[in-house]
Amino acid sequence: MVAFTRDLTLDTPFGVNQYLRSTVGVKFESYTLAAASWPAQTIDGVAGQKVAQRGTLMAKITSGPDAGKIGPWQAAGTAEVQTLTPTGTISGGTFTITFNGQTTAPIVFNATAAVIQAALEALNNVVPGDVLAAGGPVNTVAVTLTFYGNLIGDTPAVTVSSASLTGTSPVITPTTTTPGVAGAADGRQLTTGLVGLLDTFLPWQLMEGDREVAVAYDASCVQAWCLELNAAGVAVPLANARALLLRPGADASNPSKTAILWS
Repeated sequence: MVAFTRDLTLDTPFGVNQYLRSTVGVKFESYTLAAASWPAQTIDGVAGQKVAQRGTLMAKITSGPDAGKIGPWQAAGTAEVQTLTPTGTISGGTFTITFNGQTTAPIVFNATAAVIQAALEALNNVVPGDVLAAGGPVNTVAVTLTFYGNLIGDTPAVTVSSASLTGTSPVITPTTTTPGVAGAADGRQLTTGLVGLLDTFLPWQLMEGDREVAVAYDASCVQAWCLELNAAGVAVPLANARALLLRPGADASNPSKTAILWS
C-alpha cells in the first residue's frame, strides 16, 4: 500500500535547473567561479547556503580581490532615500547630522537643501556626488537625502541632534523612506563582460571556496528557464535586455560574442 506523509518539517526539495532547448552543438568554456560572488540563501531555516544553478547568466569580475574570475550577473545597487522631517515649531537655533560615525558642524535651523548637502559633503566619509538633498527649508518642509556614488545601496541611517533648536517642541526626525539595495559593484553589473550561461550545478561546493565551472557560450536555450540576479541577489527570470545581448550578431554591444539562440 502506498503511504504518504504530512510531515511539514521535511527538507525543501531542489534539483538541477534545465535551461537548454537542445544538447546538440553546445560549446562550453571553463572559468573560475568566485565563491564570494554568489549570494547566500536561507534554505530550510539554515542561513549561509549557496546553490549555483545551471542557466544562470555569468559575467566577468573586473575589480576587487576576485578580478579575473566570473560570477553571476547581478543588477547594480539602488539608491536609498532618507527624509528629514520637521515637527513642532522650529524658530531658531541649530542642529547636527551624524552619518556613519561622523557629525556635521552645526547647521542653521532653516537650512536649505543646498546647505544641508554641503554640510554632509564636508564630512570625511562623504564626497561630492554621494548625496543629493532636495526640499526644505528644513524648519518647515521635509528634506530628502538620496545617496548615490560610493554610498549607493544599503546606506547607514543618519541621526539628527535637535537639542540646540528653539521653538515649540522643535524636532527634526530622520527616517528611511526608500531602502537601498547593495547590488553588484565589481563589474558583474555591467553587460560588457557577459560570458554565457552557467552549466555546472553546484548545490553546496561554493560554501567551501572557488570552483572551476563550464559556461555555455554557444547553445540553443529556453529564455524562460534561464536566470539572472536582481539587485537584492535573488534569482529571477532572465530579462530580454540581457538575453538580446547573448544572441548571434549582437557583437556591436556584446564583446563576449556569445551565440545563444532563444526559444
